[in-house]
Amino acid sequence: MSHKKRRILVFRIGQLGDTIIALPAMRAIRSHFPSAHLTLLSDCHPGEPYVLASDLLCEAGLFNEFLSYPIHTNRVSRLWSMAFLLALIRSKRFDTLVYLAPTARSKHQINRDRKFFRLAGIKHFIGMKKFAVLPEKIPGKPMVRVKSEADLLLARLEADDIPVPAPGEARAELRLGTAEEMEVACWLDQLPSDDGRPWIGVGPGSKMPAKRWPEDRFREVVRELIEEFEIWPVVFGGAGDAPLGRRLISGWGRGFNAAGALSLRGSAAALQRCLFLLTNDTGTMHLGAAVGVQCVALFSSRAAPGLWNPLGANHILFRSDIECEGCGLTECLQYHNECLRRISAADVLETCREILSLRNVGAREPEML
Repeated sequence: MSHKKRRILVFRIGQLGDTIIALPAMRAIRSHFPSAHLTLLSDCHPGEPYVLASDLLCEAGLFNEFLSYPIHTNRVSRLWSMAFLLALIRSKRFDTLVYLAPTARSKHQINRDRKFFRLAGIKHFIGMKKFAVLPEKIPGKPMVRVKSEADLLLARLEADDIPVPAPGEARAELRLGTAEEMEVACWLDQLPSDDGRPWIGVGPGSKMPAKRWPEDRFREVVRELIEEFEIWPVVFGGAGDAPLGRRLISGWGRGFNAAGALSLRGSAAALQRCLFLLTNDTGTMHLGAAVGVQCVALFSSRAAPGLWNPLGANHILFRSDIECEGCGLTECLQYHNECLRRISAADVLETCREILSLRNVGAREPEML
């Protein structure tokens, strides 16, 4: 195999956050195989407003090619889709698969995937060893903290002798440049001036209702920060978050709504301008962390603590210990997001105040009577 260029297929599914959290593993693969032809295989959801991995990674210098396959709920459509994908992968003549499937993948799913890629002609596999067993909830006891998904992916690569960064040292690198800065500049040219006020990012949305901190608490915290520190809020998210952004900005009386207004990479460039990001556990959080922005993140308790922590070590994460933690729900109909409602606006506000003070953003002087 040494006499020809290796052709490697990297398999990673999921949405924006899933892609970003796998960036350190992707970077490790590119570093280990610098001259290989790397192709990323990911899923897509027809009819849904989800971003593609290629939207984020097209200029990141990691992959030579991007492939995606549609997720269908109809069994017949799903079978046709898999047959087409099988033929496509065979035609590409990959010699190696790097398997970056989520840690929560079951043994049945892993074995099924191995058989599928073998049928596609792939003989060498990386990343199928040392799958971590995620803890289950034990009644009466808090869930055990686990390593982050980023570090768990890297551990699987290390098991196959791929050099990786030390636990907790994983970083992303999106290679933003002039094009993204120009996009942000053109966007700002259409907006009123912020009069030089410091930006804070706000990520109030999520495609999962179970991960949304109450809207009124975002409104309250940011309103207080405007009053005390004269900050300028900028709302980030997808097009579906734009109405929420408009409501919040209307209540604050100032701010920019970047939700759905910028490309993914343009949003990353705009996030870089923020002092910090106040956000739900969502793709926006991971995007901010990927470009080095400190996150004040509001986590539901639906997953094991630590699993979806953002890249980087300077973030401040709020999460409640609650008896129903680990539920895995996308929507909490019974308890109405009790785990998130236990995170008080007062506690979050105090954390934001401390960050702004450390960043030397002076509090507004009280007006004289």
